[in-house]
Amino acid sequence: MPRLHAKHRTEISYAGPAIESINEVHLSPLEDARQSVDWARISVQPAADVQSHLDAFGNTVHWFQLVDAHDLLVVEAEAIVQTRPAPPPAMGGPGMEALADSAYRDSLAEFLIPSVHVRWPRAVTAVRGRMELPEEGPVGGWLTTLESEVNRLVTYTPGATMVDTPIEEVVRDRRGVCQDMAHLMIALCRDAGVAARYVSGWLHVPGLEGPAESHAWIEAAIPGAGWREFDPTHPAPAWEHYVRVALGRDYADVAPLRGSYSGAPTEAMRVVVEMSEVA
Repeated sequence: MPRLHAKHRTEISYAGPAIESINEVHLSPLEDARQSVDWARISVQPAADVQSHLDAFGNTVHWFQLVDAHDLLVVEAEAIVQTRPAPPPAMGGPGMEALADSAYRDSLAEFLIPSVHVRWPRAVTAVRGRMELPEEGPVGGWLTTLESEVNRLVTYTPGATMVDTPIEEVVRDRRGVCQDMAHLMIALCRDAGVAARYVSGWLHVPGLEGPAESHAWIEAAIPGAGWREFDPTHPAPAWEHYVRVALGRDYADVAPLRGSYSGAPTEAMRVVVEMSEVA
C-alpha cells in the first residue's frame, strides 16, 4: 500500500488591493476505508486564522477571512496519505431491477436528482440510448460498461471547457476534461436510477516528471454492495494511485477554493499539484 505525499498550491494575484476576503477550502484528504491520512495541513498567505468543520457529506472544510489589503493570496494544502486498492464493482451483484427498491431510492435520494452541474436534458438521455449498455445483468457490469462508453464518447481535451460548461455542450462537442466526464457519467447514472456522486482528489502517475494533477471521478451506489468508484477518464484504474479529497453531488459541493472579496479584479490564478511516493 503506497504512501503518497501530495502538495496542492493555489496562487491568486489581483490587479490591485483586495480586502474583506472570505474563503472556503476543500483540500483536506478524506479518512475512510480506502485511505488513511498520516498528517495534513492547510497554510495561507497572508497569514490567517484557519478554521474547519465537517460538512453534510463528511468532508473537512476549512475557511478563513482576510480583512487587510493584499494583492496576492496563496493557499497551500499538503498531506501524506496511505492508500489502498478499491473493492471491485460487484460484478456478480444484483441486477438493474434492484434500483426500484424504495429503501434504495429513499436513502440515496439526493444522489438521484439533478444538482447544480448534473442534469439530463434530451441531448444527454439520447446519448445513453446510443451506448452499448447491457440491458440485463448486474448493476456493477452496467457501470463498468458505462465507464468505458463515456471514455469512448468524450476526448480528453484540456482547455476545451470551463467549470460551468453544460453537460449537453460536452456531449455535442465530445470534448472535455475529467470533471466533464465525471458529471456526464453521474448524469447518465441518475437518469437510469443509479445513485451517483462526485469525487475530487489527486492522481499520482508513477514515473511522471513534472507537475501532477487534480482529478475528478465518481462513486455509484450498487444495491447490496455499497459505493464503488469509477473513473471515466481512466477506465479500470489502479485506485491506490488516487487520493480522495472530497465527496459531493457534483463539483459545486467540493470546489477546492472559492470565496468572495472586495477590490481589484483577479489578474491571474495558478494551481500546481505535486505528488510523490514516500517510504
